[in-house]
Amino acid sequence: MKLAAAYDNGNGRICKKLENAKVLKVYEIEDGEIINTEMVGTMADGVEDIISLIMLLEADCVLCDEIARKTMDLLNDEGILFYSGFDDDADEAVDSFINGYVVFGPDE
Repeated sequence: MKLAAAYDNGNGRICKKLENAKVLKVYEIEDGEIINTEMVGTMADGVEDIISLIMLLEADCVLCDEIARKTMDLLNDEGILFYSGFDDDADEAVDSFINGYVVFGPDE
């Protein structure tokens, strides 16, 4: 599984809004363990660019804190799952997600 987290490079936390993410931290997960991470700058002019990057990275899902309705709709249109409500250290959020903790999922 490949997971992209909206990342705040200044403090290592999940970025407040996916739409404003300047960096995605991409996690490769196997058998419930993180086996690799990679930081990818978005260089985005808009949420469409971020979603295109997520698709290019072949991420299975996205973790974020807040997400706008328009962004939800665009992610749904592309078949990308997203989970919002993560407001903590990115690595800790991913660990929580791997262990089954989900605040808001794709049906919210």
